Amino acid sequence: KNRVSKLKWLLHCTMGCQWPTFLTRKDELAYLYGTATDEDVLASYLDSVNPRSKDPWMLEFIKLGQIAVVLGDTLFVHGGLQDESIGVVPGQKEVETDVLKWVLKLNEWKERELRDYISEPLFRTAGDHITRGGDQLILYGTPFYGNRTVIYHNPFEDGNPVQRSGKVQAFLRESRISRLLTGHQPHGQTPTVVRHLYTGLLAVTADTSRSDGMASKVFNPSNNRGLAISIVRIQGPYLHVEGELNDGSKHGYTLHVDPEQDKYPDTLVGRQLVDQYWVKTVLTPKPGGKREMVSVALGRGFGVSVSEMRVDRACLKLKKSYGWGRGQLAVMLSDIDHDTMLTGTSFNESCEDADELDHSLLQLIPGKGNPLFDREEFMKASTYIFSFNGVIKTSDLEQRKRIVENINSLISKKKRVVFVTNDSTFSTSQLWERIKSFGIKCTAEMQSPKYKLLARATTSALAEVDLRASSVVTAAHTSAWFLHNHGVRKPLCICYGSGLVRELEGAGFTDYLATVDKAGNVKPEFLLPVSKENIEAIIAKAPDIDGILVGWNHQLSALTIAVAATYLRWNQERGKNIPIVTCSKDIGGVMGYTSDHFEHAPFRNKQVRTIGNGGMAEAICRTAGDSFTAIDCGKPSDIFVTHLRWPLEEGGLGIDFDNTVFVGDSMDTDIVLANKTGMKSLLVLSGFTTMDEWRLRSKDGGPSAPTWVIDSFASVHQEPGVISKIMSKLHDISGGFV
Repeated sequence: KNRVSKLKWLLHCTMGCQWPTFLTRKDELAYLYGTATDEDVLASYLDSVNPRSKDPWMLEFIKLGQIAVVLGDTLFVHGGLQDESIGVVPGQKEVETDVLKWVLKLNEWKERELRDYISEPLFRTAGDHITRGGDQLILYGTPFYGNRTVIYHNPFEDGNPVQRSGKVQAFLRESRISRLLTGHQPHGQTPTVVRHLYTGLLAVTADTSRSDGMASKVFNPSNNRGLAISIVRIQGPYLHVEGELNDGSKHGYTLHVDPEQDKYPDTLVGRQLVDQYWVKTVLTPKPGGKREMVSVALGRGFGVSVSEMRVDRACLKLKKSYGWGRGQLAVMLSDIDHDTMLTGTSFNESCEDADELDHSLLQLIPGKGNPLFDREEFMKASTYIFSFNGVIKTSDLEQRKRIVENINSLISKKKRVVFVTNDSTFSTSQLWERIKSFGIKCTAEMQSPKYKLLARATTSALAEVDLRASSVVTAAHTSAWFLHNHGVRKPLCICYGSGLVRELEGAGFTDYLATVDKAGNVKPEFLLPVSKENIEAIIAKAPDIDGILVGWNHQLSALTIAVAATYLRWNQERGKNIPIVTCSKDIGGVMGYTSDHFEHAPFRNKQVRTIGNGGMAEAICRTAGDSFTAIDCGKPSDIFVTHLRWPLEEGGLGIDFDNTVFVGDSMDTDIVLANKTGMKSLLVLSGFTTMDEWRLRSKDGGPSAPTWVIDSFASVHQEPGVISKIMSKLHDISGGFV
């Protein structure tokens, strides 16, 4: 409309200043001169960079600035480096290979451009286009220069930090640059560090200007920082960061340019977890706090999800490439207790002003896009994990046949296939036999080359055992594996059937108390009514119980709950906290579906629900007292994740999450597990999750949003046209969400 409107548009849409900036300048001018109009604001901006004005203060400031600075072994730039920008000087054909020479020539070019601007600051016509002095310097700070600028570059992808490329690392290393400090991209209340372990590069993004989008704007309408403050200091080979968060809590750490010189837990900062979160800072223990905590963050668009986490849990969740299981970052399973798994304060931060945040942008994150199945992308994985119940175990026999054929097709293509279940009534051997009975080709072809070398070194009988151990994981197996490594000697095992007892014995337990005998039959003493005498009688026979293992018990009684709760309480009262481990945190479960011929028509084809394993463990904990919490060993717990990634030769599965797809039917267990490990996921609607539930929950995205959705794994290898018809049907049913 006019120049004032254009200024407002520039401030709002290209400078990220939001609406208060113009008004704040107007208030400042009125304070200085008694009155101010919109035209006065416009004039103040123009005069600040006009070399002919009385006080071109902004121009004088720009004269002092440099595009890049090298201090010792540290390079400072505003945005960052990428392959296309390193060594590039605008207007110069040759690319510089030395950082110092490159920085020198970049700044010399900036001075030439600035002198050109001062001599001709106004637009002029040159041939068929309009130009003015210093126009290339102006463009260098805009998207016009693409990836060739170090000013406009965003070092994050979708709001989350990433490692610098190998080319960038090599370029800096050859000039002995070990630290790269940038700004430009806000990322929460503390500076963001990305540690590059192989080259030693420390990349620090120290922009905290959006640390609190909800900060009070009573005295400052542009206040997006709140009370958070951080100080970044460089001292020789050390990087020191210290400060306060918005809630007044303190944080800080020290990092050496050589990661081997870092002290624990500071060494965690700048490393990434399997769920894509980054360790941001070490929190100073609060009064009375005994455990060291770290703050971890995940950027998503303009939002940042932040959580507090115990340092040992952060070690447990580290990516393998960031030192998981090595040196001072290794975690002993015997040291894990229920507190390890607890997450402290969690909250979401916005890197945009609260009044300006476009919430639609927060939908553009992995897991929230269109879940239309992409078979080509699906087939790129090397490993596939299948949740047995709901994916393979279906009542539709024809559908199950096609599912098995599709799994066998993966095996024939030399893909690794692994089967998992939270159903603790199964031992690995029992589930293995069930899988084979369905017709799945359980041969060495379904495993990795590393496994095959192990298999060839054994007899055929032992090879079958090894194949099963590296292809099947049950919650019962993981729980027994954890108890053994945790140092429990004599557990109370609450279970149904023989599966959990078999896993205990397989893990090396010979002395235990179980609610069933080895054949899986409930022992008579656990069928009695609950009474003081019956509780005492059971405990008197096994007073040295040092752990409780809760499986899915189809005949759980009040007496069993009372016995387990009494063990917990009595041991706590004598100063010994014994662990209670649950094979799953599932509060409820599904026993199956009613038939088409159920007597009452409204209840036909309905899920038949029951209390879940987690509900049983919760009942025991609440009976014992409020201070008890069970350690979860089922999907999607950190223990289950650790078992999946633990080395094969040490009893784990050795799974590489970066090249794995999880196929499951539960959004709360299967899909959450996939998302927390960075795996792609395929949700099938043939089991626990119904179409209505998926439609309701997926619109909000979050940790239970799958990569893809399909009606059944039976449809995966259909021709594209068939899949298109299936997804079209889902589209219609879901109200157009797909």
